[in-house]
Amino acid sequence: MKTKCCSEETLHELLRTPRIRQHLKPLGKKLIRLGLDLRTARERAEQAHAEVVQRTAWLLSCYNREQLYEEVWSEPLRAVAKKYGFSDVRLGKVCKALNVPKPGVGYWAKKAAGKFLGKRPPLPPIMPGLDT
Repeated sequence: MKTKCCSEETLHELLRTPRIRQHLKPLGKKLIRLGLDLRTARERAEQAHAEVVQRTAWLLSCYNREQLYEEVWSEPLRAVAKKYGFSDVRLGKVCKALNVPKPGVGYWAKKAAGKFLGKRPPLPPIMPGLDT
């Protein structure tokens, strides 16, 4: 690809063959950087799922979901994020990754005005297939 010794169609046709795919498997990451992904759709999906599970497990080792859920619903995200030492945007991303529901826009203003807020959503399971 770098030297453009053959057309892109020829390259993809060669990469379609099982023998070439097997031969180039050890170079998978380098090929991906060049724009050639040898993985099947199923392999890509499995790898993406594995990365999500790994990231979630890492986040669970850093944060307690139940405690985070209680903190997020007891005071605004900015205040909670300040306790953890990072921005409210990052806290929102952590909540999303750990499947922790957070109050919607205007929740704290409505609460301060004494309006009816309804019930807060329960803490859902973290993700199907991951125990905790």
